Amino acid sequence: MYIPSYDDLTPSIPDITPGEPLARVQQILPQHHRPVVAGSPPPGDMSSARLFACLRSTDAKEMLTLVAIARDFSPRLERHGSTSVVLDVGGLGRLLGDPETIARELQRAAAARGARVRIAVARTHTAARLLAACPERAKRVEGGDAAEAVASLPLDTLRVLIEDRYAGEPNAAQLKATTMRLDTLRRWGLTTLGEVAALPVADLSERMGQHGVMLQRLAAGIDLAPLVPDPGTPRFVQRMELEWPIDALEPLSFVLARLLDPLSIALERADRGAAAVRLDLRLVDRTVHQRVLQLPAAMRDPRVLRTLLLLDLESHPPSAGIDIVAIEIDPAPARIVQYSLLARALPSPETLATLAARLGALVGETRCGSPALLDTWRPDAFEMQRFAPESPRANRESRFAVRDSLILRRFRPPVAVRVTVDRGRPVRVFIDRRGMPGGHVQQAAGPWRTSGAWWDAAPGAPWDRDEWDVALSDGSICRLFHDRLGDCWFLDGVLD
Repeated sequence: MYIPSYDDLTPSIPDITPGEPLARVQQILPQHHRPVVAGSPPPGDMSSARLFACLRSTDAKEMLTLVAIARDFSPRLERHGSTSVVLDVGGLGRLLGDPETIARELQRAAAARGARVRIAVARTHTAARLLAACPERAKRVEGGDAAEAVASLPLDTLRVLIEDRYAGEPNAAQLKATTMRLDTLRRWGLTTLGEVAALPVADLSERMGQHGVMLQRLAAGIDLAPLVPDPGTPRFVQRMELEWPIDALEPLSFVLARLLDPLSIALERADRGAAAVRLDLRLVDRTVHQRVLQLPAAMRDPRVLRTLLLLDLESHPPSAGIDIVAIEIDPAPARIVQYSLLARALPSPETLATLAARLGALVGETRCGSPALLDTWRPDAFEMQRFAPESPRANRESRFAVRDSLILRRFRPPVAVRVTVDRGRPVRVFIDRRGMPGGHVQQAAGPWRTSGAWWDAAPGAPWDRDEWDVALSDGSICRLFHDRLGDCWFLDGVLD
């Protein structure tokens, strides 16, 4: 009797290879798939990884130089025409910094090679190409929505993308048809890409067909196709098809170890480290569970990488059993560590990253990180950001900058106190907690009144308070505030 295996019952899922045409890719993608607009992150936790850079030169002879510069930053790069290269720099956020810093490093690398290029960074490679095609500025960085980033660009900017798209075709029929529709848009009185993106899609399709819709999607910064890496660029990829699906982290850890060990060896031979790790889990329900792990520094220890991936999957588990596991690493130059004989050695980036991942899995990612002040008048308004320690040089500069300044150590929540007031000024502070400051007020500065959010009906949103900085008889300097809405006093913090 023949017993069918799991592979016989489950049809295989085709893979997307660089050689497949766009029509084949569209057949594989689900019906509800829509290209991602720059600045409009896709659902899930992949939003922070969507970042592309474009290097464009006016001289076709510099194409090899552009490719060499791009390969130093990312293994996923794609050539467009003879003067443009697009690379995925989403994994460099933790290693280099914000998009402005990434663009500055690209500019520095191009200057070191003597190349005169225009650099643009955006959330989609279409928006980056449009920004780089505009000769107004040598460097453009747009971290927000793509439609807003390219809305002010002139309509003729689309001509550059059209020429790159049909540059390799044997006949110029498609190029001529698309150019004629671009001229039609100009005759309608449209001058910017934002005006083209605002046209009704249905009416535009009736008058221009699919060529007009394609022009509108390009004008909105929408990617018509995913970035297909150049086949000549070395990539650090490992993939394994499982005989039986697994649905637990313990057996998955052995699979990750088998994939990460050869990747670590390949990184060591290339003198590279992992700036980001991309994990694709093909599930039994034909969906893909994708995770991007951005690392604070280039590392290649397979045990550390496996621990970080397992901790991330513990917080974001897949919804079904796993059939195929694929890992791709974004390489970066390996770091050189020079220890000092006079200063204590700091924890390694591997230790800090593992600790942050364990804390995030324990208490939640939104409750573990670095506090960042918000640009608002609300007292003590902050948000949690991903933990990213500063460089030693920045720490030294910040330490010297605040050497002669007072630091406010806030209490969260503020401590309720009893205050004796004479002629509207505090004269004595009483507190029931042992070890807390209190006593007669020797000097007082204030009040500084602040209020806001009176238009917000949410509980606790409005605030109205008078702040005082007082020096007490016990030698402490504190900040008090009087809540005018509740008519009560609080100890906000201690100055030292």
